[in-house]
Amino acid sequence: MDTSGAVGTVYCAISGFGLCELQSSMYILYMQPLITDILFELIHFFYIAPCIIIQGNIFGITPISGMIAKLLDTAQTYCWYNNSLSQVSLAVNRFVVTVLLRLHFFTPFRAVLISVSQHILALTIAVTIQYILPCCGIQLVYSNYSYNEVKSYGLPNYAWAYIKLPFKIGCSVVPFLIYAIILLSWRSIANKLKLQSAELNKRRKQELRFTIQFASIAVLYTLSWGMFSILPALNLTINVGWIQGQVVIICRCPKSVELDH
Repeated sequence: MDTSGAVGTVYCAISGFGLCELQSSMYILYMQPLITDILFELIHFFYIAPCIIIQGNIFGITPISGMIAKLLDTAQTYCWYNNSLSQVSLAVNRFVVTVLLRLHFFTPFRAVLISVSQHILALTIAVTIQYILPCCGIQLVYSNYSYNEVKSYGLPNYAWAYIKLPFKIGCSVVPFLIYAIILLSWRSIANKLKLQSAELNKRRKQELRFTIQFASIAVLYTLSWGMFSILPALNLTINVGWIQGQVVIICRCPKSVELDH
């Protein structure tokens, strides 16, 4: 069995899908944000939650504990950008399948290739932000249950200006445009498929359900990074410390939609 087949088989076996879906490229693409979501949850459960409870680093105050904290912050940054890229890959998949009607374009091999490239790009961005650029990485702040940028006074926020903001806008705008095209063209596509077999009609309804779910995740993703940027600024004016913690709650919403699949 080749690599793509192994990945699809393992994931679908865990999820309990039928044999016809074992090689589905959509599930391989869908698997990628789930992988990073699991990592997200493990970090939250075993590191962030204990740190918030004791209001300090569970590893103590040592150079090694600082390195571990930085590594975990980098891991979360990687998870975030991988999930961001997943919004684009899933939207493109929906466009090719539902609008172009090229059901076999995303082969398992192509899906695995896209997924691997996605992880490499997300990891590269995370390392660049956290270690290479002089300003400004992401750090967990225990006192307000949220994440803050590590400011370096006197230095421009290179990460925000050249990576974070363009990346977040792109990963929101591209899926929005794709789902808008799907919505506008869906009626004409449905009319064409009504002339086809009952099996194709059933497949159309299934694809529509997937598309609605992925569009919902994309909306929640945009809301997440939007609130991450807006709420800290509001906190500076209305002085309500706990409001930044709502960012973490909002960021967990897309995960609930994904797991509801």
